[in-house]
Amino acid sequence: MAPDINNAGNGTFSTSFARRQSLELMNPPADSPLRKTSFISGTFNLVATVVGGGVLSLPLVFAKAGLVLGTAMMVVAAIITDFSLYIVCCCVRRTGSTSYMDVVRFAFGPTAELFTTAILWIFLSGVLIAYNVLLKGIFGPLARDFVTTFTSIRIDGNFDAFVLFIILLLVSPLTLERNLYALRHICYVGFTSVCVIALSIGVRVYQRNISRNHSEELHLSNTSAGLAGIDMQIKYFTTDWMDALSVFPIIILAFMCTFNVVEVHGALEDPTRKRVKNVIHSTIASCFVLFQAFGLAGYFYAHNTCKGNIFLNFDPSDPLIIIGRLGMGLTLMFGVPVITLPCREAFISLVYQVQRRWRESREERTNNFTRSETDALTGSHTALLKSNGNSYASFAAAEIESRIAIDSSSTDSSLASDEIEMANDGVKKSEDYSIPPEQEVVQNHDTFVHVGATITIAANAFLCAVSVQRVEVVWSIIGSSLGMSIGFIIPCACYLKISGRKGMKRNTITRYRRSENGVYWQLCLLRMGMSA
Repeated sequence: MAPDINNAGNGTFSTSFARRQSLELMNPPADSPLRKTSFISGTFNLVATVVGGGVLSLPLVFAKAGLVLGTAMMVVAAIITDFSLYIVCCCVRRTGSTSYMDVVRFAFGPTAELFTTAILWIFLSGVLIAYNVLLKGIFGPLARDFVTTFTSIRIDGNFDAFVLFIILLLVSPLTLERNLYALRHICYVGFTSVCVIALSIGVRVYQRNISRNHSEELHLSNTSAGLAGIDMQIKYFTTDWMDALSVFPIIILAFMCTFNVVEVHGALEDPTRKRVKNVIHSTIASCFVLFQAFGLAGYFYAHNTCKGNIFLNFDPSDPLIIIGRLGMGLTLMFGVPVITLPCREAFISLVYQVQRRWRESREERTNNFTRSETDALTGSHTALLKSNGNSYASFAAAEIESRIAIDSSSTDSSLASDEIEMANDGVKKSEDYSIPPEQEVVQNHDTFVHVGATITIAANAFLCAVSVQRVEVVWSIIGSSLGMSIGFIIPCACYLKISGRKGMKRNTITRYRRSENGVYWQLCLLRMGMSA
């Protein structure tokens, strides 16, 4: 048990505020041979997974918010993302979880898991819509330029939608796969493409702003490249704060890698807290430098005419940009099935969770009715059913007890009792909740459900992408609402819940106040972002 803070006279008051060591249950263990990722490999893997389609909208951030305010928002986003990733790793280390959803389930039980699964499904659906909009903007102009140059086919206004439909048909076999391990390296193509694009845009910026040899040629391509009416004056601060609030979610989504950090943590060699911190710090710092360079390069090229997809500011036939355009297009093209897989699993898991909770609720009502009739007839009182011993939390409690038995010489007995109490509380809250139900069913569901869910998700993303003309609208909506919740609100809540058993500490009240402030600003950003 934790020391009694009310018993200050016997000297235990000061120890109650001391920071106590956490009991860590890493899965796989720290010395496991399955951990083969070095510090450099782990950092690069995490950087490669962070860099994605959201980078193409970063120049718009500086065009709307200005250089100084845009840079300040980039710094804020980097800091809070760094902190969020670390507390997710802390939750993983204290619970033995192997995924983001495991952490949520351990902290708040199956109801919170159901709620988070719904948020995740909607969020991934929004990301798919944004990917489709970007694909339409990347390959549509290329196909249009090719057709008008080499054929006499007449092109109508639905040509870009037709190109997107063809692309989705090409990747449809991959979207039906249950395992996309073969595409695990596609993120490196995206990282390389972003670097190439940044260098290419930098060359074009030099030619436009410094070199006079290309000024006339670039001026002639302004209208076709979407640069008509460009204002070369640099904006440092915005005069419309709604513009700043609308682009801040774009930065948040660009840095987001909450799910990937759990996998990197599970494969990292010698996963000490300091080593994990260094990996996260190095990742966020590298991404910040790359994002800042890319955003500034795009802004100095297009200035106030920056679009949500920076490729729309360039001529489709620009030979310097076309390599990066094709590389990023292929990355997004193969990123569609990569996003479709977890989106489909979240959708099917959500359906099964709802069905299971409805079935358990109906059985509970039936049992209560039967028990009432029995009590009325016999006058006896039926004992309450206890939680299933195979629940996730009971497994965690057994694991904690076994770890305590092994490390009893180095583990504080009061900490051990607190950890066991936390796990046992999880047993009471789990209400007969066992691990396998939705996860195993999602992996083994029949072909009809699998294909039907895939077609439904793909059709929804396609129809929404055809209707939406600007990708920044999608980024702002999902970033200001779902992205903030998944990336910051839920991890902070899980950390406060899981670490609450460590005992009173000086910064307990401060953490809760920060959490309340985070919820408040999340709601403000949601309302303002939706209004914008």
